[in-house]
Amino acid sequence: MGRFAVVGLGSFGATVARALFERGNEVIGVDSGRQRVQELRESCTDAIEADGTDFDTLKSLGIASADAVVISLGERMDASVLATLHLKDLGARRIVVKAVSDDHGEVLRRVGATRVIHPERDTARHLALQLGLGVRSIVEYMPLAADSSLVELKTPAAFVGKTLAELGLPKRFGVLVVAVKRDDVLSLGPGADHRIAGEDVLVLVGRDEDIDRLGRESGAAE
Repeated sequence: MGRFAVVGLGSFGATVARALFERGNEVIGVDSGRQRVQELRESCTDAIEADGTDFDTLKSLGIASADAVVISLGERMDASVLATLHLKDLGARRIVVKAVSDDHGEVLRRVGATRVIHPERDTARHLALQLGLGVRSIVEYMPLAADSSLVELKTPAAFVGKTLAELGLPKRFGVLVVAVKRDDVLSLGPGADHRIAGEDVLVLVGRDEDIDRLGRESGAAE
């Protein structure tokens, strides 16, 4: 399993730390707040009360050698930028940082973040897609870019019994079927002759507006 560090144990950071720990990973949590640290002691390998924006502190903790460091310091833009800069200087390979705005995200990238996430914006996009396609249609969702996503979509009734070639989704909607899930078995890169069954879940990649159009025109939003 992996070794990870989470700097900032607010709601988002604590959730990430717990999820990683529950999957069998070694997780070090760092926060300057004593209560937050105490609350997470049973949900990570080590919870440390320390200033995650101090260079010497980060160096002494040795977290730059982790497989990835997640930085979640709330609305403190200067703090997350400083922590990112220090970890970059310390040689951290993967630095994932929560941003509060697009400008904040751009600054984070420039000082060394390898990935910037916008939880509120991504959640809003997820909700918009679910409302557009029908809550029961979308099973999972993952943003890939500013306007594109990967979604798991329950098979619309209009698709059942047809092959991917007959559906022609790339040509009709600009959406690719990268996998098909049936009975929890995932088939990657299904061929054009793959015939869709009613219990299939389609794993699609495309622009949000194209996925939305596919859902509406196929009846998935009904």
